[in-house]
Amino acid sequence: MKKKRMIAITLTAVLVSSSLPVMAENTKQEQVYVVTDAEGTVKSITDHVRLENMDAADELVDRTVLKDIQNLGGQETCEQDGEVLTWQALGEDILYQGTSDQTPAILPVVTITLDGEKISAADLKEAAGDVVLTVTYQTATDLPALAVTALPLPEEGVSDLIMQNAAVVSELGRQILVGWSVPGMDESLDLPVSFSASFHADHADLSWMMTIITSDPIRAACEKLDEQIDTEGLDLHTELAEAQSVLTALRDGEELPKTTGRTKEYVSRISELNTGLTDLNDGAATLADGASQLADGAAGLEEGAASLDDGLATLIANDEALNSGAQTLFTAILDTANAQLADAGLDAAGISITDLTTDNYAEQLDQALTQLDPDTLRSAAAAQVEESVRPQVEANEEQIRAGVEEAVQNRVLEAILEKTGHSMSAEDYQQALDAGEIPDALAVMVSAAVKSQMGSEEVAATVEENIQEQVDQLVAQHVEEYLTSDETVSAKLAQAQAAYESLAALKDQLDQVNSFVSGLQTYTEGAEQAAAGAASLHTGATQLSTGAATLSEGAASLQTDGTQKLSDTLLEAEKEAAEKLLPYVENDLFDALRIFEDTSDQAKNGCYDLCSDDMRSVTVYIIRTDL
Repeated sequence: MKKKRMIAITLTAVLVSSSLPVMAENTKQEQVYVVTDAEGTVKSITDHVRLENMDAADELVDRTVLKDIQNLGGQETCEQDGEVLTWQALGEDILYQGTSDQTPAILPVVTITLDGEKISAADLKEAAGDVVLTVTYQTATDLPALAVTALPLPEEGVSDLIMQNAAVVSELGRQILVGWSVPGMDESLDLPVSFSASFHADHADLSWMMTIITSDPIRAACEKLDEQIDTEGLDLHTELAEAQSVLTALRDGEELPKTTGRTKEYVSRISELNTGLTDLNDGAATLADGASQLADGAAGLEEGAASLDDGLATLIANDEALNSGAQTLFTAILDTANAQLADAGLDAAGISITDLTTDNYAEQLDQALTQLDPDTLRSAAAAQVEESVRPQVEANEEQIRAGVEEAVQNRVLEAILEKTGHSMSAEDYQQALDAGEIPDALAVMVSAAVKSQMGSEEVAATVEENIQEQVDQLVAQHVEEYLTSDETVSAKLAQAQAAYESLAALKDQLDQVNSFVSGLQTYTEGAEQAAAGAASLHTGATQLSTGAATLSEGAASLQTDGTQKLSDTLLEAEKEAAEKLLPYVENDLFDALRIFEDTSDQAKNGCYDLCSDDMRSVTVYIIRTDL
C-alpha cells in the first residue's frame, strides 16, 4: 500500500508541475512506465498513449513502433499498416497501451559507496558505515529534460543526512528523499545533472525509487522564446560571424571584409567614415540599429524565462490553500461516512465500528469486512443446519446400507461374470438365471465367488466408504435445500452480502481520497523545488539579455561619440569601440545563440514512440528503479 501511495504522489507532482497551456490541436500524450535496476538496465516498458481528439474527428491516424497494442479507453477499433495506426475514434479521445524494447533517452543510474567502496543496496542491508548515494541520469542522446526522483528512506538505519540538489520530505511519518536535476542541458548553464546524499548507515534498507522525466516544459519555453525573437528572416549565425569579422578588422586597423548580411551596410558606412563626419554618422546609426534588434531578441529570451519563473511562483502560491482544502474534503467525507454507518444498524448484527478517522478508517473497515464476509457467514449457517440434518439422515442408515450393499454386490457379480467369459449386467444375469439359461455348475461357482468377495475386508471397507459418502451427500443436499428455500436465512445472507459490498466500496473510496490528499502534499513540496530551479534559469537568461543590451549600448555609443570626433581621431574611436564590443559578440552572444538553438532542437525529440506529423506530442517518463 505504501509503495502504491508513493507512486501516486510522485506521478501527481510531476504531471502537475510539467503541465503547460492546452494547445487547440490534436495531441499525442505518452506516459511511459519503465522498470529498471540500479545500473539503468531496463526490465520492462509499457507506453500509455492518449490521442486527444480536439477536432472530434471520426478517424485518428497515429504512428507507432509499439507492440501488443490494447485499447484501454473504450471499444474503438484500429487497423495497423506497418507503423501507421488508424483508429475509428468517432469523435472521442483514444487511450491505448503497448510495449517496446526501445531504450528511453534518459534513465536514472544509482551508485552507492560504503566507506569509499562501491556496494549494492542488497549488501548495504547487512553493513554499517558512511554512505554516499549518487543518482545520475544516463542519456542516450542530448535530450534536455526535467527530472524528479523520490527515494523512500527506511524508518531506521539512516542518520546524519547531507544532501546536494535534494531535500527530505515527510509523508505519513515516512521520510522521502526527493532529488532533482536538468540533464541534457548545456554545461555552461551550470544546471544540476545529478543529486546525491551522504549519511551514516546501519543496516539500511533501500529498496526502490521513483523518477519522473519530461522535456516538454523546456520545449514549450523554447517555442515561446522563438516566437518572441523577431529576426525578420535573417540568419543570426551569419550576422554574428560577419559582425565579429568586421569588429576584428576595426580593432586591428585592417581592411574591412566583404559581408552579405546587415553588416554589409555597416562595412560600407564605416568605410565612408574616413571621408567625413556625415558618412560616419550614417554608418554608425545603421550599426546601432542592428545591435538594437539583436538586443531585442535577447530581451525576448529573458522575458520567456521570466514567464516560466513567474508561472511556477504563481503555481506554488496556492500550495497551503490546496493542502488545507484537500484535508477539509477528506474530513467531510469521513463525517458523511460516520453518519451513514451510524444509521446502517450494524450494531444489531454484533458489529461495532468506532468513528472513522484518517488514521483508523482502514483498520476499522477491514475488521467489519472480516465479520461480514459472505462466504464465512454462509459456512456458519450451513454448519448450524447440518447439526440438525445429519442425525435425521443417519437414522436411515440401514436403508442406505441395503442399497449400497446391493449396488456393490452387483458390481462384484459383473466383475466375476466378465472373468468367466460371460460378460453381462447383474440384471441380465438374474433374468437368465430365473429362465434356467445358466448352467447349475456356473451358477453355483458364481454364487460362491460373490459370497466370498462380499465377505472380504476390502469389499466391506468399500461398502462402509460408500455408505458414508451417501450420508454426506444427503446431508449436503438437505443443507443446501434448506439454505436456498428458507426465506429468512436467504434474506439475512443477502443483507450481509449487500452490507459487505457497501463497506468495501466505502473503504475503496476513502483509500482513493487518502492517496489524493497525501499526493497533493508531496506535489506542493516538489513544485517549490521546481520553482527554485526556474528562478536559476531566469537569472542566466537575464545575464544573457544584459550582455546583448550592453552590445546595443556600445553601438549607440559608437554612433554618438563617432559623429562628434574629428577625422584625425576617427580610426582610434573605431578601434576602441571594436575592442569594447568584440568580447560580447565572441563570447556571450555566440554562446547564447548556440545554447538556445541546441536546446530548442534537442527538446523537439522528447517522444518515446513515433511522433505524428499532424499531432503535438507530450511525453512523460515514469520510471521505477528496483535497488
